[in-house]
Amino acid sequence: MKLKVVILAFLALFLASCASIKFSMMKDDELIAGGVKEWNAGKFEAARGYWSNIQAANVKSQWMGYLDQKAALDKTVDATAALPVTAEPPLVAGWNNAVKAASDFPSELKVPADVKTQLAPAAKAVVRLRLNANRIANARDFMKSSSDFLGDAVDYGPENKELAAIADFRAREKGPDDLVVAARGKESLDDKIDSYEAAIAEYGKVETAMADIQKAGNYPAGSIIALASDRTRRKRADTRNEMERTLRNHAYSFKDRIGEEFARQPDADKVGNMTLDDMLAFNQQTKTNIDSLQAEVVAFAAKYPRVIDKDMLKDVETQKQELLARIAVVTAEIEKAKKDAAVAAEIASRGKAVQPMLIGMFNPVPGAKGPDQKSRPAKFRGAVKSSPDYWWGMVEIPKGVLNDLVITVDDSRPVRVFNENTKSGKEIDSKKLKDLVNRQYKVGNSWPVINAGAQMTSGKYFFELGKTNDDGKYSGDAVVYSSFVVRMR
Repeated sequence: MKLKVVILAFLALFLASCASIKFSMMKDDELIAGGVKEWNAGKFEAARGYWSNIQAANVKSQWMGYLDQKAALDKTVDATAALPVTAEPPLVAGWNNAVKAASDFPSELKVPADVKTQLAPAAKAVVRLRLNANRIANARDFMKSSSDFLGDAVDYGPENKELAAIADFRAREKGPDDLVVAARGKESLDDKIDSYEAAIAEYGKVETAMADIQKAGNYPAGSIIALASDRTRRKRADTRNEMERTLRNHAYSFKDRIGEEFARQPDADKVGNMTLDDMLAFNQQTKTNIDSLQAEVVAFAAKYPRVIDKDMLKDVETQKQELLARIAVVTAEIEKAKKDAAVAAEIASRGKAVQPMLIGMFNPVPGAKGPDQKSRPAKFRGAVKSSPDYWWGMVEIPKGVLNDLVITVDDSRPVRVFNENTKSGKEIDSKKLKDLVNRQYKVGNSWPVINAGAQMTSGKYFFELGKTNDDGKYSGDAVVYSSFVVRMR
C-alpha cells in the first residue's frame, strides 16, 4: 500500500515537472493562446496553468484577472438564477448585470456555456411575464436581444408559436374592429346598428377560434392566449354595450326633440306678427309634430324592446301629455279671443306675443343641472327706434319655487317688466305699475326678475323695450332660470 502511494506521488511530481518544463519552454503569446483554448473548452483551471506562467508581469496580471472576473460572474449568474420568476424588475436587473459582466471579457474568450445555461430560465421568465401582461412588442424585443446573447442555450419555440397565434388573432380582430369604427361614423341609426351587430357576430367567431387553439395547446388561464381570448370577449361585450348605449341615447333624444318641438319658432317675419288664426294653426302643427314624435318612440321601442323599457315609454308619454296640456292652455286663450271681441281686444292691447307663448322649467334646455338649469327660450324680434315696443308671454313657475325670469336683448335699450297688461304702455303711469326688474342683478343686456313666480301672480309677463339710438332693429329672448343670481356669480 505504501508503495502504491509513493508511486502515485512520484507520478504527480513527474507530470507537474513535465508541465512546468513544457510551460517554461513556451513564449508568452503561446501561453496566452493555450490558456484561451482551454478557457473556450470550459477548462478554466487548465487555462490558469498557462496564464500563471506568463513572464510579463502586466500581461500575466491581465489574464489571471479574467479568472477572478469569471468567479465574480459566476456569483452574479447564480444570484440571477436564484430569483423568483414572478417579478419582472429584479429579473431584468439581474439579467442586465450578468450580461454586462459577461461582456467585460475580451472577444477571444467565449462566454462560458454554463453561464448561458443558467441564465436561459431567467430570460424565458422575463418573456413570459411580458407576454402575460400583453406587452407583445417588449416581449419580442427581449427575445431578440436575449437570443443574440444566449444562442442555442435558449429555446423560444413555444413563445414564438404563441406570438404567431396572437398575430393571427389580431388579424382576425381587424375585421370587427373596422366594423365598430364604421358604425360610429354612420349617419343612419339602422346602419349603425347593423354594423354593431355584424361586429359582435365577427368577434364571436374570433372567440371560437381562440377557444379551439387554447384547448388544443392546453394553454392555462393566465397564458397570453387566454388573455387574448378574454380581450376579444371584452371587445364583444363592449361593442354590445356601445350599441345599446347608442340606442338608449337615441331614445332619450326623443325627449329633447319633443321639447325642441314645443319651443320651436315660426318664421322670423312671423314673430310678433301672427294673427289669432296663425297662432292656432301654429299650435296645432306643434301638437301634430309632438304626436308624431311620440309615435316614433313607440315604433322604436317595438323594434328594440331589449333597450327601450316600459318606464322610458311612460316617461316620454308623460312629457308629451304635459306639453300638450300646456299647448291647450295657450290654445284656449286664443279660441276665447276668437269668440269674444272684448277678450280679443284685451289680448291685442298686450302688445306682441313672444314665441313660444308659454315657457318654464317644465321644458328645460337639456344637460344643465342645479343653478345652471334654464328653460328653452321664448323669442322676440322687431324694429322700433323712436318709441317703446311692448311684448307679452306666459310663464309657469310652481308655487314656492324660486325661479327667475330674465329678458335679454341684443342691444342696450332699457327693459321694464310688469305683472299685468300695460295696454301697450298706456296704463304704466296711470296705474303706477311696478317695474319688476331687479337692476342690482342686471348683467350686460340681461334684465332679471328675481323670484318671478311670487311676483307674476297672473302667470303672464308684460315687458317694455325702450327707445334706442341705433337702427332700431332688435331681437332677444325670455328665459326662466333655476337661479340667475347663482349662475352669474
